[in-house]
Amino acid sequence: MKMAEAILVEDDPRLGALLVLALSEEHKVHWAHTATQASEMVADRRPELMVVDPALPDGDGLDLVARLRREGLTVPILILMAMGTSIDRIEGLGRGANDYVVEPFDVDELLARLRALTRDYSPEGG
Repeated sequence: MKMAEAILVEDDPRLGALLVLALSEEHKVHWAHTATQASEMVADRRPELMVVDPALPDGDGLDLVARLRREGLTVPILILMAMGTSIDRIEGLGRGANDYVVEPFDVDELLARLRALTRDYSPEGG
């Protein structure tokens, strides 16, 4: 069975490595450390899922999500939020994210949320 392609957008080396390990159980993971790398990966690949950190060294991850949505990307996107205020969550969802997880998070809950997001998703053209 072909593994779903996922793009992880996370600049923290330790958290990114943990997430790659966890996500790799169910996905082929491509790790972008910046918004620019993420944009290039989305253009080069057909991801079926994205996990995005809002705080990136070259821009705002929520701006990235909003731009990708304007460009027609429909894949499920989960935001990893360091701040968990309702205003932050509302902004993330309003900019195009499908769900969010507040750090620190439980890896099993993160994976369950990703499974729920992708349960009814059909890849474009697939």
